[in-house]
Amino acid sequence: MNRRQGLIHVYTGDGKGKTTAALGLALRAAGHGMKVCMIMFLKGRYLYGERYSAKLIPGFQIEAYGQKHFIKSKPGRKDIEEAEEAFERAVSKVKTGECDILILDELTHAINLGMIRLEQVMELIRCKPEGLELVITGRDCPPEIIEAADYVTEFVERKHPYRRGIKSRKGIEY
Repeated sequence: MNRRQGLIHVYTGDGKGKTTAALGLALRAAGHGMKVCMIMFLKGRYLYGERYSAKLIPGFQIEAYGQKHFIKSKPGRKDIEEAEEAFERAVSKVKTGECDILILDELTHAINLGMIRLEQVMELIRCKPEGLELVITGRDCPPEIIEAADYVTEFVERKHPYRRGIKSRKGIEY
């Protein structure tokens, strides 16, 4: 579609809601006939609720990479291969122009774990077509990406039910 100037969004911080905010943007855009591609880094092939929902929304596609569960610490070789494959798909989507909005979910976490090089991401940002809206999520976003972004929203955890022993709930957190 590319009917306007595409900007760069960053949703970062230690608070809950980064992926949820990106999904809200995706839902809004799909409602206006835009094509949305979301690439999930590190979350594994687990069927999060949004993966079911995306199948029901024309023009909204989610691809998930990673092994069975979200990676929190030192990645193994297979984890790194999955992250590299996800990044290659992102580059392909940028080059082909197949989407109006590209969401790279947990990309900053993949960078911070050493699975994706920051230089690769900065090159992707530099090569971004003018009409592509790019959304990057994840904790501890590198300052170089923040500097390149047009929107930066930092999510801060003030209170979370996990601290009271309430585990993640299906349909709410995943």
